[in-house]
Amino acid sequence: MRNGLLAVFTAVVLIASCSQNGSGEVTSEPWPDRIELQITDSIGVENGDSNYIFGAVGDVCFGATGEILVLDQAGGHARVFTGDGNFITRIGGRGSGPGELSMPLSLACLEDGRIFILDPMYNSYELYDSSDYSYIEEVSLWGNNPPMDPWGLDGNAYLGLKFEMDQTEAVLTGVSTLGRFRMGEENPEYSYHIDEFPVDLSDLSELVKNMLYSIVFTGDRQGSVFFSRRSTDVYEITGFLSDGTELLHITVDIPPVPMTQEEMAEEKAYMESWIARMGGMGGMPVEWDPEPFRWMIAGLGVDGHGRLWVQRGTELMPVLDVFDMNGEHLFSARFPMEGLSWKFHIESQGILAWEEDPQSGVQKVYMVEEP
Repeated sequence: MRNGLLAVFTAVVLIASCSQNGSGEVTSEPWPDRIELQITDSIGVENGDSNYIFGAVGDVCFGATGEILVLDQAGGHARVFTGDGNFITRIGGRGSGPGELSMPLSLACLEDGRIFILDPMYNSYELYDSSDYSYIEEVSLWGNNPPMDPWGLDGNAYLGLKFEMDQTEAVLTGVSTLGRFRMGEENPEYSYHIDEFPVDLSDLSELVKNMLYSIVFTGDRQGSVFFSRRSTDVYEITGFLSDGTELLHITVDIPPVPMTQEEMAEEKAYMESWIARMGGMGGMPVEWDPEPFRWMIAGLGVDGHGRLWVQRGTELMPVLDVFDMNGEHLFSARFPMEGLSWKFHIESQGILAWEEDPQSGVQKVYMVEEP
């Protein structure tokens, strides 16, 4: 989604800065004072060395020794850079042979350093050795829909969202389970959240939202898990220890912000293009139906100081609220670049940011100083 018109956005913010919640009470911005995050460097160019030109950045993460991994969905591979942005090598590549990828969706690192890339077209994870980036093996345990958006936890465990279909008589139900999985095992050790919803195959836009965009989650190397259901009017995060014991619960009154017509049109165009690029829905076209309001929470992460970062989806210039592990608000921070499609990867090794749909058409991965 590209930037909306500044004048329209300003008008929307003035209207939404004091608005009513579901109970009729007036809500306002709770933390108007924000520190500004500092960009220290970036990876990516418009022209020049092809190792630094990205086709479509799908995901990023840190490797075992602080290297930066960037998944380029268009190229069907991941690129590895040093912590200060120098190219090292590529992992994978388009194809059907050992270690090759068809349509990679996301990547993550286990605590032991193994890199794994999710390829839903093959219903598998491809594992690579972080010491020399060589191919190890394919993990293919699921007939379809392996756990999505994996996030490395402690040991060989990872957090993922598993989607399944359940048909009882004529009723088709979708079931999404956020669970703690161990590499090499099919079923989760723990299930932190289960969501069931009716499936209407005539509304593929809603099906994609429920499969891929129903929940935001993250974890840390102690095995703790944090998630938020995507909502346009509720700001709420729940955290669990690795054994499923509740760690924290955060709710905040944040004013909802309506999408402009331009924002909805650009989201529609981008999402339909993205779904087609990822192989579509069994050959059936998807008419994307944007929500009329912006998402309250767009992302989560835990930094090296054990602080939980919550990326709002409500503001044109990204705002991140930072909490301690008791759920107490510490500070809020502003990222110094506008756009509704910014994504952040925040873990113990640092903060990375990239824009899914930049207005310039040139994608870069930004290294951000941790306050």
